Amino acid sequence: MTQIAVNTARHEAALKAELLSDSSFPEKLYALQYLLSIQSRGRALQLPPADALPNVDPSQYRVLQAYAEAMIAGASKQDAALTLLQLSELAPPPAFANFALSLYYMAYPKDGSALKAAMAEVAAHPSQDSRALLVELLGRYKRYSELRPLLDDPNYDGLIPSLLKRDVALNPMDWPLLIKTLLPVAYEDMQLSVLALALLAGASWASLLLRFNGPLSCKESAVQLALPALLLGAASAHLTILAIYWQEEQLGLARGDDLIGQAIYCFAGIGLREELLKLLCFVPLIPFLAKRKDELEIFVLASLVGLGFAIEENIGYFESSQGLDAVGRFVTANFLHLSLTGICGLTLTQAILYRGSYINTAVSTFGLAVLAHGAYDAFIIVPELAEYNLATMVVFILITYQYFTWIRHLRSEWRSKVSLTAHFTLGLTLVFGASYLLVAWESGPVESFLSLTEEALGLGILLVLFYREIPEDIY
Repeated sequence: MTQIAVNTARHEAALKAELLSDSSFPEKLYALQYLLSIQSRGRALQLPPADALPNVDPSQYRVLQAYAEAMIAGASKQDAALTLLQLSELAPPPAFANFALSLYYMAYPKDGSALKAAMAEVAAHPSQDSRALLVELLGRYKRYSELRPLLDDPNYDGLIPSLLKRDVALNPMDWPLLIKTLLPVAYEDMQLSVLALALLAGASWASLLLRFNGPLSCKESAVQLALPALLLGAASAHLTILAIYWQEEQLGLARGDDLIGQAIYCFAGIGLREELLKLLCFVPLIPFLAKRKDELEIFVLASLVGLGFAIEENIGYFESSQGLDAVGRFVTANFLHLSLTGICGLTLTQAILYRGSYINTAVSTFGLAVLAHGAYDAFIIVPELAEYNLATMVVFILITYQYFTWIRHLRSEWRSKVSLTAHFTLGLTLVFGASYLLVAWESGPVESFLSLTEEALGLGILLVLFYREIPEDIY
């Protein structure tokens, strides 16, 4: 309680300083709004005199006073905002009178009155601040049809967030606009530290995969095609978002409320669309790989496409968890995506190159990959299956065994001067250290270390599995 009181006092001091600073009038209104919301009970707010407030003329000071009176009185008094209403009804109303009235109604919701006042402010005194307030309220009340014309109005350039543009586009399924907002929505508010962590985790796996194929040399075609493969995988992640829009918003195939509906969504939704789109994004590489017919190279590059998807997906997960998920996803989700795409990509290429029985193998392999992916997700996200979540580990272990069986089959000799196990350990250590630094920045060193250590211990069985299965033949 003492800490809360201290923080509140600090906020009060900062907001009062904002009022007395050389800030714009809308910024002073917002400062006053937050100041009134945390003002200690039983203490009346003493508004500074007009001559103590820079950039505030007498008309604006009256608006400030009226807004403070309305907010202090609250919604209980019928005439709480009487003075503010009288100012807004003048012909013409003073600047920011309707703006302040809209802020008041936002604090005490009253039948869309906040939106009406914001529209009146834009009509009487159009400014970037009044337009920004109108956009915020149209988004809050989901008035997307009224927002749509503003997207083409140059006066609103930069005022409508990409996420809100996407919501506007979803209602009529405006595909050009949805595609246009795809990348801004993904990267608009992304932290560079989160991006760096996702790229570090991806680079660790990518370098290990390339070593499965052979030496890390720029002369190797696998190394030359690695970046295109990763970019194609990243593209598949964005195509998956468009597929989600199509499935859930246009076709109505959203996640259900019952066990059957949610299970179907995991298999026919998540598993099918992700595995299909990753595989389709691998297809452009097949003409380049078909010339050499090197199955290990095909397997590794298909895995890199799956890894590209995982890297892109990691950015969102790391952002929401502030990096805490990095170690867990490094071992689980990253490997799940790269392994399933690697196996499916290889069998698909074999079917194209050799035809015959390989077509049946490719189809059955893809079907099993969809089932495995769907089962993996179902035992995690379906509440009714939560008590059986150990099945997720069973599915993951089976996929791991299958992947490394293919690796050993495609390359019998693994003589290397640098241990692959040491390579994997270095990558894991780097990801652990980078995520620790990121989480510690937010939560403190001790709490972060305990959280990440608990995460790593929970993955202990899977880590032992990797160390056991990674091929080793050191000389």
